[in-house]
Amino acid sequence: MSTGTDKLVGAVAFASAWVIFIYYTLWALVMPLIDENNGIQQYFPPFEYAIRLPFYILVLGIVGIVAFFTYASAKQKAKQAKKAT
Repeated sequence: MSTGTDKLVGAVAFASAWVIFIYYTLWALVMPLIDENNGIQQYFPPFEYAIRLPFYILVLGIVGIVAFFTYASAKQKAKQAKKAT
């Protein structure tokens, strides 16, 4: 059973994900269509980062996954080598 704290953490995480999704969607899809002199543009970073940021996060995630599998594989081989001797 989940506790009240678990539900609160889940609700905060869910709400945060929605806010980030809406902000990024506005930034990447709507802001390029709005004039650069409009005051709302001050609340968003330059458009180039809308492409670069997800790319860097993706590369970092792939590197992390590869590093994890490499570490786990090396640990498993060391365990098997120790068991064989």
